[in-house]
Amino acid sequence: MRAVIAGGGTAGHVNPALALAQALDGDAVTFAGTGGGAESKLVPQAGFPLELIEVRGFDRSKPATLIATGVQALRATRQARSLLRRVRAEVVVGMGGYVSLPVCLAARRLKLPVVLHEQNIVLGLANRVCRRFARAVAVSFEETLEQAGPRSVFVGNPVRPEIASVDHDADRARGYERFDLDPQRMTLLVTGGSQGAQRLNEAALGLASLWADRDDLQILHLAGRVQSASFQKTARDGLGRTAEQTPRSAEDRLIYRVVDYVDDMVSAYAVADLALCRGGATTVAELGVVGLPAIVVPYPHHRDRQQERHGRVLERAGAAVVLRDDATNPVEVARLAGEMLADGGKLKDMRTAALGVGRPDAATKLARIVKHAATAGGVSTEAP
Repeated sequence: MRAVIAGGGTAGHVNPALALAQALDGDAVTFAGTGGGAESKLVPQAGFPLELIEVRGFDRSKPATLIATGVQALRATRQARSLLRRVRAEVVVGMGGYVSLPVCLAARRLKLPVVLHEQNIVLGLANRVCRRFARAVAVSFEETLEQAGPRSVFVGNPVRPEIASVDHDADRARGYERFDLDPQRMTLLVTGGSQGAQRLNEAALGLASLWADRDDLQILHLAGRVQSASFQKTARDGLGRTAEQTPRSAEDRLIYRVVDYVDDMVSAYAVADLALCRGGATTVAELGVVGLPAIVVPYPHHRDRQQERHGRVLERAGAAVVLRDDATNPVEVARLAGEMLADGGKLKDMRTAALGVGRPDAATKLARIVKHAATAGGVSTEAP
């Protein structure tokens, strides 16, 4: 089978697409993306071919740009049609993002089957447009089924194979060594994604000061590629030591590690007893698969509050607590995280609840739907 996977812009669109591509083992997979999105680095690194499409989104705050955006979209659709013919595509998978729309429209013109996947709890623009002619609309949350329409199917959000098959004991030991952490201490993981989150970074830094004399806790702070260096300096100046190299011999002090975003998230998840994080769809999916309790701080500026709604799914299941962005300060985080880390029974129950939400087989299920669409010309609305 020859499949084209279209989607990108953010890692939240690209990583599930890569998980799907890896699940389509033995099939020819080509990615369609842009030169400026996360796919431009992540897809080649994963060993898959990437074909570039020139497309951009419409800025709603600048209606005058609509005409130029429309003209470019027409060119992008022609580019996509040429790509699909050249690689002799048999099926197209739209994973959302601006590039997904022209590729799926081109597939429709060529009468190729289209399968969509929506990572977020609310359908994005590309998937809202294309669901009318898609053979199936796979969703990550059961709450999205009605919005996605009669051909929708709940599969979950695909996560990378190394996360889906995490070996907690081995990965935990590797993580302690990787980040130079103490296996005897409880660990709080703070992460705002690859670029970091200012609110979470500030909370983590303040938390390190409040917990400075704790000898039973440690913080692994993934500050993001952009902000890591500045937080290293601030931590060094404010705490009187280098956060990245807190002496292990200082047993009466908090161990506080600040690093940038790591590709080896398996190790970071494995050493953590609790996470302080945003509520992106990929993060929420990974928390469920690895069974990690969390304090979810949703990004507050999405019009549809999608990150809050993601976090509430975990909260209703008993796997997380949702904390408003404007309430996220060092004192409140210290109180909430301190109480949770001190209650081993509660953390155990939250881990069980998180695993109940997780869908480690999402990539495999989506791959079966894609194969069925390519070979049978249709798809069942029952998840395989």
